[in-house]
Amino acid sequence: MSFLKKIFRAFSDFRLNNTQPLYGQQLDHILVGSMYASQQSAYLNSFVTGLSKNEIKKLLQDYWDIYSSEDAKEILSSLIERNNDTYISVVYEAYGNKENYVEILKSGLPDDESIFQQYLQIYRKLGNVIPEVTAQGLFENYSALEKIKDAGWNYGRASFIARCCFEMDYLSENELKQYLEASYDGLKKFCKTWREYTSSYVYGRALWGGSHNGGMISIAEDLLNNKDSPLKAKKYI
Repeated sequence: MSFLKKIFRAFSDFRLNNTQPLYGQQLDHILVGSMYASQQSAYLNSFVTGLSKNEIKKLLQDYWDIYSSEDAKEILSSLIERNNDTYISVVYEAYGNKENYVEILKSGLPDDESIFQQYLQIYRKLGNVIPEVTAQGLFENYSALEKIKDAGWNYGRASFIARCCFEMDYLSENELKQYLEASYDGLKKFCKTWREYTSSYVYGRALWGGSHNGGMISIAEDLLNNKDSPLKAKKYI
């Protein structure tokens, strides 16, 4: 299914599991992946996604190179740890002080040319993406963006991918719950509200290179405001 078709389908209706719904904290854990779930037209409120095994298999193999339990755990651990990279904070500090960005990067990053170049590329990506998402009204100011970064994108993907891996028997139910909780706890360190989460997800996707940013913003607004959305009655994570 093309991205534009997924956007249309996501707008048409939220998919809710009426036979195995989750409530309370378990629902909050699942909702960390609600943006990704909406993109895939999956259930928003249950461990199971409502997608066919073929759809899940294609998603995991084609986009994530996940073929086994070992692959699943490696990818999930990577996503959950990405926002704990202390050098990323140096890059954002440099972006906020452009006149001194070289000095900030050199003093804050390891004395290794390959590592320096790696984070310099990230800095340049920020320069391309941040003006766009700021113009789209995703963030009130740069300090708000600097605080939450792309946490919603990383933890949100981990949450939904964990559900998919569970349905492929790559994770036990207990392991699924552990990854969901880890994603939720990680997200809370950066985002205080569900609106911050959706903005962070859209920003992270744009930083990664995703297109159709306007469509993603529309999905976010629908999740936050549609009366049938599990996020409608929630403000704080």
